[in-house]
Amino acid sequence: MEYIAGIDVGGTFTDVVLHDAETGSLRIAKVFSTPGDQAEGLVSGLNQLEVPLERLGAVVHGTTVATNAVLERKGDRCALVTTHGFRDVLELRRRDRPTTYGLTTGYTPIVPRSLSFEIDERIDSKGRVCTALNEDEVHELARQLRKANIESVAVCLLNSYVNPTHEQRIVELLTKLLPDVAVSASYELCPEAGEFERANTTAVNAYVSATMSRYLDSVQKRLNSQGFSQEVQVMQSNGGLTPASRAGHLGARTLLSGPAAGTVAAAAFGAASGLANVISCDMGGTSFDVALIPDGSPAITSEKNIDYGIPIKLPMIDITTIAAGGGSIASVDRGGILQVGPESAGSDPGPACYGRGGNRPTVTDANVVLGRIAPKQQLGTQEGFEIDLSAAQEAIRKVIAEPLGLTVDEAALAVIRIANEKMAAAIRSVSVDKGYDPRNFALVGFGGAGPMHIVELARTVGATSVLIPPHPGALSAYGCLIADAKYDYVTALNATVEGSSLADTVQQILAEHRLAGDALLTNDGFDTTAITVEHFAEMSFSKQRYTLRIPLGDIESNWTAKCLIQAFLDQHATTYGGKHPSRDIKLINLRTVATGKRSLQMGAALPASTGHALAKRTITFDSMTVMVDVLSRDTLTVGQTLEGPLVIEQTDTTIILPPGTTSVVQNDSSLLVEVAR
Repeated sequence: MEYIAGIDVGGTFTDVVLHDAETGSLRIAKVFSTPGDQAEGLVSGLNQLEVPLERLGAVVHGTTVATNAVLERKGDRCALVTTHGFRDVLELRRRDRPTTYGLTTGYTPIVPRSLSFEIDERIDSKGRVCTALNEDEVHELARQLRKANIESVAVCLLNSYVNPTHEQRIVELLTKLLPDVAVSASYELCPEAGEFERANTTAVNAYVSATMSRYLDSVQKRLNSQGFSQEVQVMQSNGGLTPASRAGHLGARTLLSGPAAGTVAAAAFGAASGLANVISCDMGGTSFDVALIPDGSPAITSEKNIDYGIPIKLPMIDITTIAAGGGSIASVDRGGILQVGPESAGSDPGPACYGRGGNRPTVTDANVVLGRIAPKQQLGTQEGFEIDLSAAQEAIRKVIAEPLGLTVDEAALAVIRIANEKMAAAIRSVSVDKGYDPRNFALVGFGGAGPMHIVELARTVGATSVLIPPHPGALSAYGCLIADAKYDYVTALNATVEGSSLADTVQQILAEHRLAGDALLTNDGFDTTAITVEHFAEMSFSKQRYTLRIPLGDIESNWTAKCLIQAFLDQHATTYGGKHPSRDIKLINLRTVATGKRSLQMGAALPASTGHALAKRTITFDSMTVMVDVLSRDTLTVGQTLEGPLVIEQTDTTIILPPGTTSVVQNDSSLLVEVAR
C-alpha cells in the first residue's frame, strides 16, 4: 500500500493531508507551526497520522521559508556582481512610491550597496562584446567576497539575457574559487530585458536559496532517518512541482509556494462543480490570499511585487496577499480608529483564546466572542488544545470595547466588519481592477478561517455563489497532492514583427524549449505520454512597457509575422476592447510551459448518513443574534440541501452559513452555497 502526503506550512498551522492510494481516502493532521524550525511542525504532523514513512511514495511540500526570509529580511549575507557603472541598479529601482502622495518610501534593497561589486566588461543590446571580461578582476572579486564573509552571490551583468558568455564565465570562476558560496546567475533565472527587475530577481534568489537549501536538506534528512526513501517535492509559485534539490537552487521560484497550492486546488474543485469562473479566497491564520481563476485556469503573471520595491520577474500564479487572517491583531490607534492587522499573533503566542500566552485581541477572538467558534472547541488535531472564551472576551473588552465605549459583542462585530472590508478590497483588486465583474464569479472559501467569512465576503462584493471544499482548512496541502510538475522557459527577442521573417526563429526557439522541458521531466521520472507543452508569445505595441500573453498552443511551426500580428490584435481586443494604437507591434519574449501530468484518484465522498444537529448555540451576525443548529460535516450526504442560518463544524475549520443562504452538498462533498443579495 502506498501513501502520498501533501504538506503546507502556514504562519499559524501546519497542515498534512495523507492520501491512501488503495482506497482513495484522505486523513488530515493540523498542528501548530514551529516558526523557529518549520521542519519540526512538518514531521510532527506526519507522525500524528501514524503511518510508517517507508510506506510514503511521495511527500509534496508547500513552504513559506523563502517568503519569510524576504519579508523579514532574514536571508543570507548576499553580494551582487554587475557590470562596471551599474552598481546602483537596486538602489535606483523604478523610483515609484508605496503611496501616491507619500514623501518617503521605506525602501530597503535586498542587497546593500556596500555589498554590490562591479566587473569591467560590457556587452551591447545586440549581444556584441564591447569590452572583454577581465578575469583578473574576477579573482580579485573572489578575494573581496571571501573577506566580506559572503554566503551567496547574485551575478547580473548588463545585457546578459542576449549574450550570457561573460556571466557564465564569472559563475564558473566563482564556483571554483569559492566552492562554499552559492552562486545565482540572471541568465539562468530570468533571461529577459528589464535591468532592475532582472537584478532584483537574481538577488532575491541568492538571498533565499542557501536558506531554502538548508531547510529542505533538514526536511529530507529527518524524513530519511525515519524511513522515507524518495526525494521531497516542492510546490513552486507557478503552481507546479519540482524536486527539493532543484527548489533549493532556485529558491525564488517558491516565493508563493503555499498560496499557489491552494489556488490549484480551488481551480480543481471549481471545475468539478461546473463553475467556469471562480475566485480563490484563502484566509489562514496570518494572511488572506486571493486569486482570479477565469475559465478554469489561474491567472498567470510574469512579474510580481513580493514586497514594496521587490519585484520578482518569474512566471507565477497572480496571487494578491494582504495581512488579514484569523491571527490578525485588532487595536485602537492614536486617533481612536479601530485597526485590524497587519501584525499577526501567529502560532506563538497566538490569539488570546488559544491559551498560549497571547493577550492581544485578534479576528479569531472576535469570532469566538460572537459564538462562531464554540467555547472549548478543538481547532485542528493538536492534542490538548481548546478554545478559551473568557480569554477572548477579556482581550476584546480591554483593548477594543472600553476604549471605544462599546459592548464586547459590538467591539467583536466591528473587528469582523473591518477584516471583511479589507478582504473584500483584495477581491476587487484581482477582479474589478482588472476588468472582471465579481458577480460573474463564485468565491471558493478555504483556509482555517475562510469558511467563517466567505459568505459575508460574497455579499459584500456582489457574488451570489460560494463553494466550500470538503477539507477547506487544509486545502493548500491538498493542492500539493494534486499538482503537476511544471517548468517554465523564456527567450527574449524584442523584435519588430511587421515585415520580418520570424517563423523559422520562432520555430527553433519553441522547439528548443520543448526539448529542454521533455529532458527535465523525463529525468524526473515522467513518461513521454504524460508530458505536455504550452507555448506563449509576449507582445506589445512599441514603446509600451507591459505585454500581453498570447497563447500559441503546442504548435511550434508556421508562426509567421501575419499570424502573430492577428493573434495579438485579437487578444488585445478581447482584453481591452476599442481601437488599438497605430504603432509597430513587438515580439518581446517567447515562453513555454512544460508540464508532467500526475494522476491521482482523490477524495472519497462523505458517508451515507442523515445530517442531524449536534447542538444549538447563539450566533451574532451582522444584523441579528439568533439560535442556530450546529451540524458535523461528516454527517452530510451528497445532494442534501441546507438552509441558513447554520453552523457546520469539522476538524480543520468551522463553516458559517448566515440567514438567507441555501447550500447543496455536491458529488465531491463540496458545499455549493447560493447567497441571496
